[in-house]
Amino acid sequence: MKTIEKVFTPLVEVRKSMIWTIGSIQLCVLLFTWAYLVPKPSFFPTLGEVLKAWGDLWDHGLFFHILATLTICGIATVISIIISSAIAYSTRIPFFRPIGYLFTKLRYNPIQGFTLFLAMTTGGGRNLQVTLLVIFMSFYFISALISILDEIPEEDIIRRKAERMSNWKILWKVVIVDRLDYLIEVIRLNLSMTFMMIVSVEAMDKSQGGLGALLVDTNRGLNFPKVFALQLTILILGIGLDEALKSLFKSFPANKKYE
Repeated sequence: MKTIEKVFTPLVEVRKSMIWTIGSIQLCVLLFTWAYLVPKPSFFPTLGEVLKAWGDLWDHGLFFHILATLTICGIATVISIIISSAIAYSTRIPFFRPIGYLFTKLRYNPIQGFTLFLAMTTGGGRNLQVTLLVIFMSFYFISALISILDEIPEEDIIRRKAERMSNWKILWKVVIVDRLDYLIEVIRLNLSMTFMMIVSVEAMDKSQGGLGALLVDTNRGLNFPKVFALQLTILILGIGLDEALKSLFKSFPANKKYE
C-alpha cells in the first residue's frame, strides 16, 4: 500500500526499476486497447492492421527508405554541427558576436519562402534536401549553443587566467572541450525537430526516396494502416537515435550522475 501511495504522490523519488515497471504495464494496456478495443467500423486502424501494413511496406522496400532518411539526416546533422559550432564558439570573440546573435534571431524567419531560390541554387534533389535541413537545424543549434556558452560561470574563466592560461587556450579548454557533452545534448534535444521537418523536405523531391516521401504518398492514398505504420517507424527511429545520443552524453565523466 505504501508503494502505491508513493507512485501517486508528487515530488517523491522512486527507484528506476519501478518507473520501468509502471511504464511497461501502461504500454501493455495501451497495446491491448489498440489491438482489441478499437471500435469497428472505424477509420482508426487496429494494431493487427498496422502490423500487416508494416510487413507489406517492408516487402516493398521500406528498408531502403529508412536508409535514405537516415543518410540525409546524418549528412545534414554533421554539416550543421560544424557550421553551428564554428558560429556559436566565435561569439566568444567580440568582433564575431553580433553575427552569431543575428543567427539566433533568424530562426523566426520561415525558410519556405526561400525554397525556390535554394532549389535553383543547389540544383534540387538531394542537395536541396540537405541544404534545407542544414539551415533549419543550424538556427536552433546555434541558439541553443550560445545560450549554454552564455551560462559559463565567470569564475571558471577567472581561475584559468589566474593560472596564466592564454585567452585562446581558455577558449579551447573551458568553452569547447569542457562543454563538449553539452554539444551532444543540444543535438539530441533538437533532433526531434529534424524528424518533424524531414517529411516536408523529402516530399519536395520524391525521386530520392525516404520515409517522408513515402508517408506523403501513402497519406494521399488514404491508406491509414500504412500511414500509422510509417509514423511508428519514424517514431521508433527517433527514439533509438535519442537513446543513443543520451548514452553518449552520459559517457562523459561529469555526467555519471545521470546514470
